[in-house]
Amino acid sequence: MRKIQEISKSEMEVMQVIWAAEGSVTSAEIQQVLNKGKSWKPTTVLTFLARLAEKGIIETSKKGKSNQYVPLISECEYRQFKTRSFLNSVHKGSIKCFIAALYEGDGISKEEIRELKKWLSQR
Repeated sequence: MRKIQEISKSEMEVMQVIWAAEGSVTSAEIQQVLNKGKSWKPTTVLTFLARLAEKGIIETSKKGKSNQYVPLISECEYRQFKTRSFLNSVHKGSIKCFIAALYEGDGISKEEIRELKKWLSQR
């Protein structure tokens, strides 16, 4: 498995658009989606795309006059990376400590505990 690098909140917004496209997408298409929520300048979008390419998160290819962008990792792979990173940094890699922190802080319901037990028994 390749080494995944952390991405910023804004880069994540760009990635959400790319993952949702389920194929290649242009910077103009990305900007069009992003501008539904707030105003993004074309140079800003291009900067984030360049950073994502440098990090190995996306691949860029030329198609006619425009660049096409495709993800090199899935959203699921990135979420797994972020979860493992959080677990390692906050709970020293211990799933038990993580679940205990949720349970002791009233962050996990009895129904969720039942679901976890069921899920673990199926593994």
